[in-house]
Amino acid sequence: MNNSGTLKELPIFSSLTDDEIRDVSEICKYQTVPAGEIIFSEGDSGNVMFIVIRGAVRIHTRITENVDKTLVTLRKGGLFGEMAVISEEQRTATAKAIEETELISIGQEDFRSLLDRKPAVGKKLLEFIVKVLAGRLKATTDLYRQAVDWGISISGILELNYNQLISQQREIVIDLNSGKSVSGILLKAEKHVSGLELLLKTGSEKFVVIPYAAISSISFAAGKEDHGDTGRKT
Repeated sequence: MNNSGTLKELPIFSSLTDDEIRDVSEICKYQTVPAGEIIFSEGDSGNVMFIVIRGAVRIHTRITENVDKTLVTLRKGGLFGEMAVISEEQRTATAKAIEETELISIGQEDFRSLLDRKPAVGKKLLEFIVKVLAGRLKATTDLYRQAVDWGISISGILELNYNQLISQQREIVIDLNSGKSVSGILLKAEKHVSGLELLLKTGSEKFVVIPYAAISSISFAAGKEDHGDTGRKT
């Protein structure tokens, strides 16, 4: 593998000169991760950032016990875990390879050493990392605002339907944005600042809280006669 050529193709290193690329290559480690492997989990301590060379990595966070929310799927050039080289804190999301993936990893100690030895190189890398963080913060803020607006606009319309389902103890199936489904008896529908939350009792006698923003559709369980609108989300 031509490491210098590989690095130059990645956005985070594209502004570096050939000499600066050689400096960075000294602190880069390469690894191949098989499909389905967890690279790190939400809550883990972290001191390494990663860049995708080939393949794909899904970044997701846990909303409830049975619900994960995909934040982003990264391919070639994608950067993740970048806060670990700035400040050693717990991971705020889980990173999972969804196909065989090649990664570059850079450790916090090596990154800080590069900043001391080659401040001009470090400045370019930090500027790129800040732009990535700013973009993700904006995307997160936009999603939150959309969730609030959606919750306000639909909660009043759905309240009567949900109250009817609760009183009738109807079994429903909730399809989630993550691709999973949860079925059970609806016990409560509560309004919060971020929108509506549903409390569901599943067949395994577990109780699951599901934010409305995580739901793609709601329907009656198979074999149940439909006597009314379930509040399907499209």
